[in-house]
Amino acid sequence: MAAAADGIAAAVVDWSDLLPVILEDISQRVHGDDRAVFAAVCKSWRRAASTAGPRLNRHSLHLVALCSGANTVDFSSRHGDVVKTAYLGSGGARPHRIIGCSHGWLVVVDEVCGVSLIEPFTDGAQVPLPPVTSFDCEYFVTAVGVDGDGIPEYFAVDNHAYHYHLQGLRKIEWKPPKLVPVQSMRDEFFQKAAIAPSSHRKESYAAVMVIHSGGSGLAVARSGDEHWTSLPTPALTRYADVIWHNGAFYTLTRGDGAVEAWEPDGRALKPRLVTGPVMRWEFKRLVEFHNDTFHQPAFYEGARYLAKPADGSGGGLLLVSTVDILDDSNALRTRRFKVFDVDEDKGEWRARDDVGDAAVLVGINHGECVSTREYPCLKPNCVYYVVKSFAADFEEADEEEKGCSRYESGVCDLKTGVASRMSVFRRAAGGHPVWFVPSPASRR
Repeated sequence: MAAAADGIAAAVVDWSDLLPVILEDISQRVHGDDRAVFAAVCKSWRRAASTAGPRLNRHSLHLVALCSGANTVDFSSRHGDVVKTAYLGSGGARPHRIIGCSHGWLVVVDEVCGVSLIEPFTDGAQVPLPPVTSFDCEYFVTAVGVDGDGIPEYFAVDNHAYHYHLQGLRKIEWKPPKLVPVQSMRDEFFQKAAIAPSSHRKESYAAVMVIHSGGSGLAVARSGDEHWTSLPTPALTRYADVIWHNGAFYTLTRGDGAVEAWEPDGRALKPRLVTGPVMRWEFKRLVEFHNDTFHQPAFYEGARYLAKPADGSGGGLLLVSTVDILDDSNALRTRRFKVFDVDEDKGEWRARDDVGDAAVLVGINHGECVSTREYPCLKPNCVYYVVKSFAADFEEADEEEKGCSRYESGVCDLKTGVASRMSVFRRAAGGHPVWFVPSPASRR
């Protein structure tokens, strides 16, 4: 009798076995900070917390933002209203910032500079990538002052060893490794990541390429790798963007806009020059035009993004570049955007002022051109962007907002060339919002 009673009691308190519909109903009745506590109990509760409440509209565009150190991500409308919150669980180091977004996955850097993939709609599924100390150049990044919890105080970064590893540069003046605080490493070491999707169900991804070290380095990790493989790059080259397109990673350099396709060659990736440095003259002319015509200084910012063409369009890769127009006090007056496409056979970029009934999305996310027929919330022939803001109204922050990074989202009509700031997002440091196009798996 006692054993039977114990069995009944055990069954009663086994909350994880409740039907999903019941857990979702309970989750909807929990509010505020208690929802995060609810989601941290177990996977089934976290799934219920993420699926309960508003769902993502499959025909809408969203901004996803991650507050530093939080265990949630917020999905907002492009006007800034949070429409859904997904819970990521509480295991391991907490995510700190987003460096990539594609195929329903977020690429995040955690509080100790670890990189991982997170799929926010499946129990906050997390796939760790190789640690920052596991580059194929053994002494490139080393943890220093590791405490009892395995958290380093500094990272020793030996750029001399890294360049010697890549190019055998013996004549560079030797300098001791630079000690970088862990806070700076997690904010600055990784710039952007691109995901190559896997064709195998058992693998979450095929490969991930990252831009690191202030844009001077490229590295790739394949599914199952335990270290980052460095790619051979010229010593003075800096990279602005990376994207997966037509079975290869494509990279874009800063300044001159040269594009390379990194194509598989056995286990290695070898670069193929797609276009040379053909961009500078176009923006030099645009800047000079504004200076001469409006007697207002124009600043060539040089922010550039790659974007893949709309599915089924048959078009080539797109490039979006910006020029910031300043007023007499050097405050941002407006932005200008220019779109190019590439003819890979001729190795030429061609300026475009019309992308038809599509819209181009650029930012830390995977740049892409999407059909406004499938996403009627978007305006055709426009560029939607998220950039770090230098607007004057950000110079003074409220007491509670000190130390925050601020980003602006906007839309630019390519016919008129006018960019209008639609909304401004104030997030915790490192919380750069990115565009999120729901994949079929995340549209539930």
